[in-house]
Order: sequence, then C-alpha cells, then structure tokens
Amino acid sequence: MTESVSVNQQKQNSLKDFCVYFDNSRQNDLSENEVDKFVGLKYSENKLQIYFPVGYAHSDSADEKQIRKEILNLISILSSFGEKCEMLKASDLFSKSSDVLFPIHAYLFIISDFLNHGYFMQKETVYKKSPSGKINWSRTIKQVRPQLVNESIFYFDFITQHTDYNQNELISQIHKYCVWECFSKIGYLFSSFIPQKPAIKFNKILFNSVIKIQAAKTFNENNLLLFKNMLDVINYLDSSNENKNFIYGTQNFHHIWEALVDSVYGEKDKEKFYPKVYWKLKNQNLNQQKLFDFSNSKFNSLRPDTIMITNRGKPGQKIFVLDSKYYRYGATKNPNHLPDSSSVVKQIAYAQYIENTNNKIPKDVKKNITPQKIYNAFIMPSDNPFPQNIGYSSADYVFPQSQTNADKSYYKIHGILLDIKQLMFRHIPRDKEAIITLSILIEQGC
Repeated sequence: MTESVSVNQQKQNSLKDFCVYFDNSRQNDLSENEVDKFVGLKYSENKLQIYFPVGYAHSDSADEKQIRKEILNLISILSSFGEKCEMLKASDLFSKSSDVLFPIHAYLFIISDFLNHGYFMQKETVYKKSPSGKINWSRTIKQVRPQLVNESIFYFDFITQHTDYNQNELISQIHKYCVWECFSKIGYLFSSFIPQKPAIKFNKILFNSVIKIQAAKTFNENNLLLFKNMLDVINYLDSSNENKNFIYGTQNFHHIWEALVDSVYGEKDKEKFYPKVYWKLKNQNLNQQKLFDFSNSKFNSLRPDTIMITNRGKPGQKIFVLDSKYYRYGATKNPNHLPDSSSVVKQIAYAQYIENTNNKIPKDVKKNITPQKIYNAFIMPSDNPFPQNIGYSSADYVFPQSQTNADKSYYKIHGILLDIKQLMFRHIPRDKEAIITLSILIEQGC
C-alpha cells in the first residue's frame, strides 16, 4: 500500500475532522468580500476538507452515519443546483494543480458500484464434460458417444456450460486501479475500507484503449456506465501526478441558495413579474432613432429571485416577492450583514410593478391583485431549525420611520431566517406546507 493511502488511514479518525464550518469568532467583523465563500470539497497534500455554507449548523453528533449523510447531501446540492460554470477548477486555488475539473460523480459511481458488485471481472463461457452444470444438448449429441442399455440410449457424460471469471484480465486490473484511486481520495465518505493498490502501473493511453475496446463489445448498460466513469477518472489523472490535489465546489453559493428557495417557494412563471426596462435613443438630429429593449438581456438586473403566491387566481390571493440573500446575519447577528439600501429599493420597485398590473402579468393573477396583499421579504440562511421573522426594512420616501403603519404591505421588506441545513435536505418543489408556514410568518410581521 502506498504512503499516501497510509497517511489517509491515520487521519481518518472521524468524518467530523474533515468538516469546516463558518467561524463566527474569526469572521464576524470581515467584509463580505474578505470572507472565504468557498463551499465544497478540497483535497490537498493528502488531506480532505469539506466546507459547509454560512449558517449551516455544526454537527456535534459523533454519529458517523449522520455526518456522512450531510456530506453526501452537500455534494448532491452542489450537483443539482450549481451551474457548471460556477464549479471551481483546481487551478483556481492550487497553483501547482491541474486545471481539469474534478469528476466527483465518476468517483462516487465507481465506489458505489464496487460496494454493490465488487471488482469487474471478464466473464467467459466455457463448455466441458461434467456430470453437473447446465447441459448443452446440441454439443453433447455431437461430442459424446451414447451408451445402449436394454435397447435404450443413455448419456453418462454431458457437455455442460460454465462461466469462468478471469481476474487477471487487463480490464479487471484497470478497474482495480480505478477503485483504489477513488477510495484513496474520498472512499472514507462511505467506508473505512481502502483496497490495496494493484501492481499495474498507470498508463493513460493503454487504459483508455482497453476500456474503449471492452465498451465496444458489450450491450450491458451498467457496464457501459462503469466504463464511462472509469474513463472520466483516468482522463483526470496523468502519469506524472497520480495523487494530484482536487477541488469540487463553488465560491458562488448564493446562486445555489437562490435556486433552493425558488425551488421550494416559487412560481414557475416568475419571469412575467420582472420589471421591463428600455432605452429610446435619438440620432444626431435629435429625432428618435431606435428602441433598445433590455428586458430579455444581460443588462436587465431587476429580477426578483422568487415570486410566491398563495390562493393563486382566487379572491384571497396573496403575492410574496422574495429576495434570497446569502448573507451572514443569521450566523453573526451583526446588522452590518443585512441587505443594503439598493436591495431595499429594488424590492419596492418589484412590488410596485406588480401592483400596476402590467399586461405581462398572468391574467389569473392580475384580476385578483390588491395592494394590501402584496408582500416583500428577504430570505437569509440560519442554523436555527425554526423560521424567524427578525423585523423589516423600508425606505423613508415611502414609509418614514416616524410612522407605525405602512400604507401598503410591500413597503415593509421582512427579514426571514430559514434553516439552511433543513432546506438542503428537504427541498420539495413547490412545497405547500413550507409555503403556508412562510406566508404566515411574513403576514404576522406586518
């Protein structure tokens, strides 16, 4: 067994040792740009660290199963809600590392497949004389002389069919190498078992060639999927650096937070609630020349993250404009970590657009819009298992601080803290129960 694997085994006392959580005491006074926003897995110098998002509750439990479940859930969230362009390459954080994106799903598949099916072995069907086994009558009749007993024909020997598994085939050795590689990197997320490294030396060209030849011979879907993932692992590696560092994660977890909230609480046609902007440009004679509509372009940044509606299309309809903020207030309770004035003004603009019932808004919603039934809220992560309404923000030009009652409900932008761990584990699309709970929490704060 190689030295790197031995080092890994020595360090694998507990999965908890690999977990890194937001450090409130160290980062409480840092600006948003100074905070390490990375969320995901880093492997460097034979050491794995797993970074959880801001507000994620520490796992004080020594239960390895629970911690393993949380790690795998994190990987699943990064995969399901993260954009490929947001996933970091190794070169982003490790100057001496390859710029190949770490194929974590190939590693996970090979580990899972091995735990369920063991090593891949080439199967070969052989026929031989034997009193036991599946009889091949066609070969028996052609190759075995029958015996005549009491004027009846009997066969005392048969040609039977057997399946031999050749563990020395090159494809089996390559699979063993891939299994060892995957376990040595992240296998302890599943088990403390680490297989011994096979004697075969890494040869990228040879490995690729053998796997592709085998893939061309089979119609077994599971084997084809295994071969594909083996190729992904092999193409990630190179002969000069088998134990390279890797990274899988993002520094833009705020996009994932927005997608999580929108998945659970949001309407599918939210783009119809976007304010539309445009430019009318004039030529040299000061006459109107051309219209530039930015509504569907990258220049349109006025896009509410989530539109939540209860009793849609009915007299009791209520509209909630939600802006997901991946801010640290839920962890620090520092007011400097709350949304700023530009965010507040934008929320008011979103709601005003909806109130004015622009023709783009769906008809079933438009006919039931009332100003007092439009609400605003910022959604921020927290480690508290119970949702909280921490208060509200507003702008003095619509709701002066001296007033106690707002003319319109959406003048108050409520601050809502949601348990990020709970949302990562339970993200049921359009979750009716969660929608009702959140709507009541916002209304009670008005």
